[in-house]
Amino acid sequence: MDVEEVKQLVQKPLDEDLWPKQLTAAVRLLAAFAGGDPEQITSALSEDGDLTMHLQGLWPRAIAQGIPLPLVAQVIQPQGPKPGQAADRLLRGVLNSYVLTLRDLTQLPKELYPRWREIRQIQNQLLTLQAILHQWRLEEDGAPVRVTLYGPVAGGTLKAAGLAGVKVTQAKLAKPWLHGFLGSLPMPAIVAGRRSQGGRAGSGQQQEVLTRAKDLRRRQFPRTRSAALNRGEREVLYGKTAVSDFTAFDLEFSSGNAREGMFITEIGAVKVKANHIVDTFNVFVQVPARRHLNTYSQRVTGIHEETLKQYGLPANEAIRQFIDFIGEDSLLGFSMHGGDLPVLRRQFNLYPQPYRLIDVALLAKQAGPMPGNPEVSLTTYRHYLGLSLLAHGALYDAVTTYALYAYLQEDARDPEALVKEFNQVFEATSLKQKK
Repeated sequence: MDVEEVKQLVQKPLDEDLWPKQLTAAVRLLAAFAGGDPEQITSALSEDGDLTMHLQGLWPRAIAQGIPLPLVAQVIQPQGPKPGQAADRLLRGVLNSYVLTLRDLTQLPKELYPRWREIRQIQNQLLTLQAILHQWRLEEDGAPVRVTLYGPVAGGTLKAAGLAGVKVTQAKLAKPWLHGFLGSLPMPAIVAGRRSQGGRAGSGQQQEVLTRAKDLRRRQFPRTRSAALNRGEREVLYGKTAVSDFTAFDLEFSSGNAREGMFITEIGAVKVKANHIVDTFNVFVQVPARRHLNTYSQRVTGIHEETLKQYGLPANEAIRQFIDFIGEDSLLGFSMHGGDLPVLRRQFNLYPQPYRLIDVALLAKQAGPMPGNPEVSLTTYRHYLGLSLLAHGALYDAVTTYALYAYLQEDARDPEALVKEFNQVFEATSLKQKK
């Protein structure tokens, strides 16, 4: 197939009235170019003007003609093109919507688990087609588009990438976890352009923060002689040896402008021995003098300045208690270089002892993306591990960090049992005893 011919056809402006047929024809061209089956590409326009396309023909031919997958193939394009818009502009959005669904196993049913390698081939095919469409939009003398494909890749995918000049890097992919498949059959159609509305704390989370802050009891711990965090600048050297006894932690903090500053608002930690939670630590921290908690931090975490003023500990007291709680344990965190370590350094001049700190995010990257998602996000892993915990809470993120570490050590905890254990230990160790 002539590459320039395909390129020109998918970049041809769509007609206001004929765009559904033209877009479908462009998808069929891409299917043929990438070793798919164009005859399986079909479409239908609803009375509301939504175009539903059946994309199974874009899959590698061996999969498309094999045993049917219980995988939804319908993608709804809810609106037509803008004036003068070409087919490839709409197609990149359609492909992206499908890729986002495939990379989140929580949207896929357990029936698909035995065929996760084929699902990965489909995702790699669609990622490559996105890269090809992008490559064709660049100047001919520009640098080639590069794409990293995780796990198995179909031969037709690599051939199409080579013809289009896209540079492919293949990387390993960790075997997915059966419990990560949380969706149900039949799968709903995918709507192109639909975005998550997450990222903000609802009224329920704000109330939970306030209730927890009121109920926390003050605790004292023996002063540690070998603290995992000490004052004084030193190189951050991460531990690489697996540990069975440790403290997993997380911080919530405000990172704002010069007036607001960078300071901790919540510290959460769980102490783990032999893969079980045995103790918990949770404090809210007062806002430093002449500083203000920015609106964004309050909106995301549900932690309000008035809550910290009324129920928070002074910052030096809170950090001292945290250090003593850790004791001589190794300290586990998640992607600490971007937030937790800088705020500890700026606010308290604290640095981790060499090799006492383990970054679970780095371990996850080394193991290969799970579930095939190069984006390292604690929220993604919380969903993937099936943990019914609130997001953007330091204590709950510490539990997720522990659960992810156990999973990476091939000693994954049952999510319901883990949450039950955490709740029992938290109530016994960190909350005021009800009379």
